[in-house]
Amino acid sequence: MRVRFIKVTDTHPLRLLVLRPGGSQEDVEFANDRLAGAFHLGVFVSIETVCVASFYPEKNDTLRGWKQYRLRGMATHPDHRSRGAGEKLMRFAMDHLHAQNADLLWCNARIKAVPFYERLGLTVVGDAFEIPGIGTHYLMQRRIP
Repeated sequence: MRVRFIKVTDTHPLRLLVLRPGGSQEDVEFANDRLAGAFHLGVFVSIETVCVASFYPEKNDTLRGWKQYRLRGMATHPDHRSRGAGEKLMRFAMDHLHAQNADLLWCNARIKAVPFYERLGLTVVGDAFEIPGIGTHYLMQRRIP
């Protein structure tokens, strides 16, 4: 298993499969995908992409941090869940964010993903909220050491 930087379009197949099943290409093209400073990661087993995520320099005004990054669109292929791909990707991302002098990582986590993010040191901030058509989420954050 190895992590590497990928093009945003390389995230689309897993985003569509995992995050927007039955959706369209437009559903997996996120507004900040091409923002200056954004980066996209993939985890590969041989040549197969098994996990993806995107990271944007985006400030959440409810959180404290001078150089915040947002995690968005994290998806692991169903056949590769619970095998360490997501953790490997997140550890790589945290190292890269540290090198970029970022001080906070945040995301809107689906309720079923909260335990995964908590194991990686993210904490819930505030109450649950609904994203129409997608489900219940929590705002989560982690300081970048």
